Amino acid sequence: MSTTQKTDVIIVGAGASGLAAARSLRERGVRVEVLEARDRIGGRIFTHRDPRAPAPIELGAEFVHGSAPEVMAIVREAGLLAVDVPDDRWEHRGRNRIPSRDFWRRLEHIMGRMNASREPDRSFYEFLATKPGGRKFARDRMLAREYVENFHAADPLRISERALAKGGSPHGDVNEQRIGRLLDGYDHVPGWLSRKPHDAVRLRTVVRAIEWEPDAVHVDTSKGSFAARAAILTLPIGVLQARPGDAGAVSIHPAIAKHEEALSLVTTGPVTRMVLLFREEFWRKGKLAKMSFLQGSDPDVPVWWTLAPLRAPMLVAWAGGRRGAALALLSPEERRDRAIASAARHFGVPRRKLASLLVDFWTHNWEEDPFSRGAYSYPLVGGSKAGEMLARPIRGTLYVAGEATVDEADSGTVHGAIRSGRRAATQLARHLGAGA
Repeated sequence: MSTTQKTDVIIVGAGASGLAAARSLRERGVRVEVLEARDRIGGRIFTHRDPRAPAPIELGAEFVHGSAPEVMAIVREAGLLAVDVPDDRWEHRGRNRIPSRDFWRRLEHIMGRMNASREPDRSFYEFLATKPGGRKFARDRMLAREYVENFHAADPLRISERALAKGGSPHGDVNEQRIGRLLDGYDHVPGWLSRKPHDAVRLRTVVRAIEWEPDAVHVDTSKGSFAARAAILTLPIGVLQARPGDAGAVSIHPAIAKHEEALSLVTTGPVTRMVLLFREEFWRKGKLAKMSFLQGSDPDVPVWWTLAPLRAPMLVAWAGGRRGAALALLSPEERRDRAIASAARHFGVPRRKLASLLVDFWTHNWEEDPFSRGAYSYPLVGGSKAGEMLARPIRGTLYVAGEATVDEADSGTVHGAIRSGRRAATQLARHLGAGA
């Protein structure tokens, strides 16, 4: 018979939020056990390296969005190198590629017209149906729809107008419009967070069930059972919403009514991303020589980006929302072929030539990954306060963290996940009477 292992706090998940919570509690002298189902840390940060590729291959989080103080503090402390991505955006229209001038201003023409306190709430699609800005801003409305469907990985028919109005775009803040990347690879961020609690991280430990009562938690896993005074759950929304019998599902007993109400008001958006390594930078000719992003309304892959400011023969293909979901249903080889066909359309290069230039291709199906069950979250109509609801402690015993528990401006980001983990750790430490 296995012995139940005891500690002060159990943290479920070794992604950015779980590791941030563990580090924060360790610094306060609290004993923790971090239970991670995968054979690696990082969660939806998933960096792959290949000796043929001149840069790390990011299959999960890639960008540093806006000021991102939590991430940039780690960059400084860990001695990492971050660079800004140049804002050289292009649009693909028909057979033409034209500069996407004033991208953020055009986006704000539409996003700035939403109402953060609207009653009743409505979907972004319903908002667009009112034709905000009239005929003059028809193209800007199309730009905004593509932004919501791809950047937020959201279905315009389901995402909340109120939530988007609060934080769905940078709203003219130049600092929040910045986009950066870590040249060393994003996995260095969870690597740095895990340095202090590294001996408490248990990989390949799949949590199956959580039973709790005030000030007592019992967790059943594939590696035995654990007991503690409290637990921080940093499971992705898709896993929290999984039903008994679903891959990756975690049973929580007794059920938490407010927790389930909040979960009914949020969902996970689908994303398919593919990283392609070519023999040469075929796009770096003429007008596209300094391109960072190229987007359009392609039926398969609407957004492409380079590794700018690096000069590397690598492209990232990105599809969010309905197109991302459709691609996720295909085999990796079929996704690769769709990506090559889309690149041929976007860049005006024969498909056969692109196929001959391709060295390799990488992708990860987050939809089918049982420990994520999707990319990242967004609030449904009426759910603009769902993250706030999830962030409330449950009788001083269960705490929920993760990117879904922060406001829309920071959801889906690494810095939002880190902030949520530290918030949960602070809440719990106060309850335990641990050091500040």
